[in-house]
Amino acid sequence: MSQTKISPEDRQAITDTLSRYVWCMDTRHIEGVVAVFTQDGVIRDVTGNVWDETAGGVRAFATHFLTLPERPVSQHWLQPMIFENMDVSDYCVTSYWALLALDANTGDKSFRSFGSYRDTCVNLNGVWLIKEKRIDPWKSEEPR
Repeated sequence: MSQTKISPEDRQAITDTLSRYVWCMDTRHIEGVVAVFTQDGVIRDVTGNVWDETAGGVRAFATHFLTLPERPVSQHWLQPMIFENMDVSDYCVTSYWALLALDANTGDKSFRSFGSYRDTCVNLNGVWLIKEKRIDPWKSEEPR
């Protein structure tokens, strides 16, 4: 794990990008999800499916998950934890996430799932975007 210093401005800009992703997922804003990724962005979802160009990319991922009829009203809680320098201007950020769900019929709230994200973030023309997102559910004694 590289321990290169990241500027406070870049750290905040990357954190803002990651926060926009979860906000757009929770508000079901497909275009917002697409906007925080590079054009060739790739997602490996919680089930292990890879959403790359051949699978329709980020737009197909967002459309699929945000239009599921059984998708509950939800809130992602995100905690960016570790910033690793990948090369001169790219960072990999490992974060914990938790997904809370609301049962619209009863008003009951519950934790639906937990896990970690591993996001490769790149700076394109002064804007931090996600190039690759790996979504790992917490299914073992490992803290990831």
